[in-house]
Amino acid sequence: MKTTRILLLAAVLLGVLPEMGSAVTSISAGIHIGPSGRARVDLGFFYDDLASYGRWIQRPRYGWVWTPRVVARSWRPYEYGHWVWTDLGWTWVSDEPFGWATYHYGRWYDDPDYGWEWVPGDQWAPAWVDWHEGNNYVGWAPLPPSIGYRPGINLNVDLAAEDFVFVPEDRFLDTRVYDYAVPSSDCGRIYRGTRSWTRYQDYNNQVFNAGIPVDRVQGWTGRQVQRYQVADLGWNERHQGGRFAQNRVAMFRPQVERTRVDPPSARPIARRAVLAGAAAAQWQQQQKVRQQGRWQQQQGRAQQQALVGQQQQQTRQQQRWQNQQNRAQQQGGQRLDKVQRQAQWQQQQQTRQQQRSQNQQNRAQQRGGQRLDKVQRQAQWQQQQQTRQQQRGQNQQNRAQQQSGQRLDKVQRQAQWQQQQQTRQQQRSQRQQDQAQQQARGQQQQARAQRQAEWQQQQQARQQQRSQRQQDQAQQQQARGQQQQDRAQRQAQWQQQQQGRQQARQQARQQRPQQQQQGQPQDNGNHHHRRPPQ
Repeated sequence: MKTTRILLLAAVLLGVLPEMGSAVTSISAGIHIGPSGRARVDLGFFYDDLASYGRWIQRPRYGWVWTPRVVARSWRPYEYGHWVWTDLGWTWVSDEPFGWATYHYGRWYDDPDYGWEWVPGDQWAPAWVDWHEGNNYVGWAPLPPSIGYRPGINLNVDLAAEDFVFVPEDRFLDTRVYDYAVPSSDCGRIYRGTRSWTRYQDYNNQVFNAGIPVDRVQGWTGRQVQRYQVADLGWNERHQGGRFAQNRVAMFRPQVERTRVDPPSARPIARRAVLAGAAAAQWQQQQKVRQQGRWQQQQGRAQQQALVGQQQQQTRQQQRWQNQQNRAQQQGGQRLDKVQRQAQWQQQQQTRQQQRSQNQQNRAQQRGGQRLDKVQRQAQWQQQQQTRQQQRGQNQQNRAQQQSGQRLDKVQRQAQWQQQQQTRQQQRSQRQQDQAQQQARGQQQQARAQRQAEWQQQQQARQQQRSQRQQDQAQQQQARGQQQQDRAQRQAQWQQQQQGRQQARQQARQQRPQQQQQGQPQDNGNHHHRRPPQ
C-alpha cells in the first residue's frame, strides 16, 4: 500500500513539473527580439504574465481588465515605489512585481463593483499620472482610460481627491513614499488648495512626463536632483522593478504589437485567473465589503473632524462672548467713574460756594445788620441751588448705575442664551454621533451577516464536495467489487474448464487399451495447457 502511494505521488509530481515548465516556456515564447535589439510582445503576454498576481475580468465598457489579487483595503496605484528624474521625465520605479506593465502601459480606473482595475495598453511611458501640488504637499493619481495622450498640452483632469497619493514636499524623493502618504480621508482638504502640473511631451518618439518642474523639487528638498538615463532590462528580470547602475536605470519596456490574440478565457495560463460565475460574485462581494469598510472609516474621520470643528467654534464663541462681557463691564465701570468724578466735582463746587457764602456772611455781619437779611436770603438760595445740584448728581449717578446694571443683565442674559445654544449644539452633535454609531453597528451587522452567509455557502460547498467525494468513493468501491466478482467468475469458469479437460484425459486413458487392441493409433497425451486468468 505504501509503495502504491509513493508511485502515485511520483506520477503527480511528474505531471505537475512539466506543466510548470511548459507555463514558463509558453510565457517566454511570447517574447521576440526585433532587429533593433528591443523585445517585442503582444497583449497575450500581459494576459499570461499577470495571471499569477491578479484576476482577469471582462467588463462591458473596457473588455478584459486586470485587478490585483492581494492588496490592502486602502491600496491605491502608484503608492508602493518611488520617483526618479530621467531623460524621459519623472519615472515611477515600482516595488510591486506587476509594476513593469501596469504603471507604464494602459490606464487605471476605480470600478464600483471590483475596485481598482487596469486596462491594458500598447504605449510605454515613464508613468501615466495626474500631478497636483500646493499646501506644502505634492500628489499624483492614475489617469483614467478616457484621457488620451496629447503631447505638449497641459491636462486639466477632474479626478476624485481620494484617488491621489499626497506626501509632504520634502519627502517627494524618498524611496518609501508610502510611509509618508496622507490617508485618503484627508486628501480632500489638501486637494482644494493645489494646482495641476500635468503635462506630457514627445521626445524622440517617446513619451516625456514633465510633471512638477525640477527647480521646484530642488527648492523643497534642498538638494540637487540626480538625473538618470532609462535603459532596457532583460525579460527574465522584469519582476524586480528597476535596476540602478551609476547614472542608468534599467527597466523592462518591450514594444507591444497590435495583433489579434486569444482572450484570457481561451489561454491555458491566463484562464486560471479569469473571474466568472460564482467566483466573480464572491470577489465582487468582497470588494463591496472592503468599500463599505473604507466608507465607514472615512465617515468616522469626517465625524471626528466635524466634532473638532464644532468644539473649536464653540470655544471661539465663548471667547467672543467673554470679551463682550469684559468690554461691557469696562464700559460700565468707566461710566461709574465719570459719574463719581462729576459728583466729587459738584461736592467741591458746593464746598466752595459754602465757603463763599460763609465769607459773605462774615463780611455782611461786619458791614452791618441791614445787609444781613439779603445775605441770608442769598445764602438760603445758594443752599437750595446746592441741594438741587446734589439731587441732580444723585439722580445722574442712580441713572448711570441703573444703565450699567441693565447692560450687565443684558450681557448675562446673552451669555446664558449662548450657553443654552452650546448645550443644544452639544446635544445635537451627541445625537448625531449616536445615530452614526447605530448606523455603523447596523453596517457591521450587515457585514457580519454577509460573512456568515459566505461562510455558510463555503460550508455548503465543502459539504457538497465531501458528499461528491463520498459518492465517488462508493462508486469506486462498487466498481472494485464488480471487478472482483468478474475475476471470481472467470476463475470459476477456468476451474470448470480444467475439470472438463481432466475428465477428458481420464476418459482418454481408459479408452487407450481398447484402442491398442483394435489397432488404433495411440494418443501421446500432449495437450496445450492454458494459464489461469488473473
